[in-house]
Amino acid sequence: MKRGVWIAVALGTMISGAAAIGIDAPSAPAPAVSTHLERTALLEAARRAQREGIEARYQSDRSACESLGGARRDSCFIDAHARKGRALLEAAAPYATRS
Repeated sequence: MKRGVWIAVALGTMISGAAAIGIDAPSAPAPAVSTHLERTALLEAARRAQREGIEARYQSDRSACESLGGARRDSCFIDAHARKGRALLEAAAPYATRS
């Protein structure tokens, strides 16, 4: 008798606990299937935003070089351009493996 009571209590606790956490609740709706054109546009927009960020950083670096003079200014411009080139290469690396 005691075993049956404990099993009933445990089963009741599990059922009420499952209802409390929402097992019966409907799950989140599946994301809508996007078309190839939408995925392509989304990827292109992400790449464009990434390039714009790199360009903004480059312009910021160049403006910092303006206050310098002579060879230090030239060296600063070269370094800024090199940083931009490295950033563009790093940004393009994931796309290079695609066919």
